[in-house]
Amino acid sequence: MAATFMKMPQLLLLLLTTLTACTQMSQPKDENRLQDLSEKTGIEMVVIDEAEKITGTQAEHFRRWLIRSIYAGDPIQSTIQQPAPKTKTVLLPGISFPVDPKLAEQVVDNLNRKFAYRSCIAFISDDRREDKKNVVSLIHSFDKYNALRLQETSGGSYHFSTDTLIAKLKVFEQKYPFRFIAVGNDWLTIQTVDTPKDWSEFANEVMKVCPTEEPNSQETAKNFEKEGGKVFMWWD
Repeated sequence: MAATFMKMPQLLLLLLTTLTACTQMSQPKDENRLQDLSEKTGIEMVVIDEAEKITGTQAEHFRRWLIRSIYAGDPIQSTIQQPAPKTKTVLLPGISFPVDPKLAEQVVDNLNRKFAYRSCIAFISDDRREDKKNVVSLIHSFDKYNALRLQETSGGSYHFSTDTLIAKLKVFEQKYPFRFIAVGNDWLTIQTVDTPKDWSEFANEVMKVCPTEEPNSQETAKNFEKEGGKVFMWWD
């Protein structure tokens, strides 16, 4: 029995040494992952690490769909026909996290509150994943409109460019300051900073940016009031 008890401290020391060694091995591996992602995305390692703690999931490189263009009378004559990728392939300067749709807006709010002092902007960048997850992305920018520039958000069938949309939103923002909740390729969601005093006037201003079939509808104004200044815009 004495011999057995003599070995217990040695066994504990061996276990502690093994655990310490494993921890030391895992730390550099994780730091290497963070460093690699940071250098590719422009997001600092400490921000990626903290954002992963907030979201409870590992960060990925921010991506969007490849946008192909068609030009009438294109001076470039080529037989090359580029196939459309089946997934998002265009790498953007930022990080992304798959998030439960019910938690996505809260995650966006948490990330923006946490990293505003570092000029980082979070927003929902995808709400249509096949696995039913939303994607929350984080970019480093002093200009919130860079979220639209990166996503190349445009007017869809209304045929206006990202720059045109930004110009319209800036005019709207002069009357109704807002923040972005979500930014997609042909859709976005905004939240006004202050509650509009006249919802009918507010609805009319929204329609200048995102027209509908009933621009002066009282029902539209009531819906905006019900949502408290949260507006989903979509150009199909």
